[in-house]
Amino acid sequence: MGNFSRNTFHPEKSYVGVRLQQGVPLVDADWNEQNDVIRQEVYDGLAAVGADGVCRVASGSSTYAFRLSPTGTANNFQFLAGPAVVGGRPVRIPVNLTTYGAQPWTDPARAARDGVAVLPALTTPAAARSDLVYLDVWEREVGQAEDGEIVNPVIGVETAVRLKREVAVRVAEGSSALPAVPAGHFCTPVALLNRVAGGAVIQADEIEERRPFLDLGPTTRYLPLDPVFTTVTGSPAWETGISGPKLFARKPANITTVGILPLQLPHRARLGNLTYHIVVPNGSGSVLILLARNALDPADTSSLFIGGDSVSVSGPTPVRRSARVPREQNVHVVDNRTYSYTLYVWAGGIGELQLHGLLLDFEF
Repeated sequence: MGNFSRNTFHPEKSYVGVRLQQGVPLVDADWNEQNDVIRQEVYDGLAAVGADGVCRVASGSSTYAFRLSPTGTANNFQFLAGPAVVGGRPVRIPVNLTTYGAQPWTDPARAARDGVAVLPALTTPAAARSDLVYLDVWEREVGQAEDGEIVNPVIGVETAVRLKREVAVRVAEGSSALPAVPAGHFCTPVALLNRVAGGAVIQADEIEERRPFLDLGPTTRYLPLDPVFTTVTGSPAWETGISGPKLFARKPANITTVGILPLQLPHRARLGNLTYHIVVPNGSGSVLILLARNALDPADTSSLFIGGDSVSVSGPTPVRRSARVPREQNVHVVDNRTYSYTLYVWAGGIGELQLHGLLLDFEF
């Protein structure tokens, strides 16, 4: 343990900084409390914006960290490395793939040095059994005995110890609930092993997913738009129909329809793609779709169409279309304080035309 005069950090006091005054001595307790205050701010912030969870292993990947898979050997499993947030604390296993039995805390001497319970060997179930796999996160001190670079060779003494955050993958055999953990430890579930009697080798179909997922950075979200258009004065109206669970807008044959759809978009969202489906059961038809941004101030003349698409279709084969909202001058960023947003849809042609599946994706 490090040689500290005292510990003055108490999170319940809600301090957010330590201010050093002039003409007074600098003591270790003040220095350490400042560090603890900053770290607590990070923990509270991460915990406030989201629950515990594991992250994608790589940008755009559908594979998440700590995914379990069999090893083909008795009483063992392997798991992917990667980042997670547990109790507001960011953690990461950097090794690409490791196994339960290869973790350092299976060694009693290592576990004792790091002040944690040893990771026991898994046992073969005598009867059908469920075992909870979970992440155990804690912090510990590291001194010169473990990391010689802590000592500055110029002065030859250890001046400050380090704090290291560790994460272990543990198993609570015979339980599907998280166990009580020691003070300073935080945990979150990973998987449930539904093991069969006498089965020493864990099989893929025995691994039940329990990981909470999270995404760091922008996450694409989707806003479905019901095609129920307001009639434009002097123009034939779009008709609305239902086919099973599908709601669609219908243009009868041999007429031109015009409609508008007021949109309620999330403020500050970054618009992506407008997707829709059309079908012409017989004959031919065409559609023009425009997404408009309308200034709320009558004196503002900056209203404009910020995205759209047009297509002509013949025949009954459904057609899926997608148009991206352009990024120029940040017109894709929703500003509900200055603008309202509307979708305008024209359709014509000799055939009946159906429009459905309107979807607008966005990010924050």
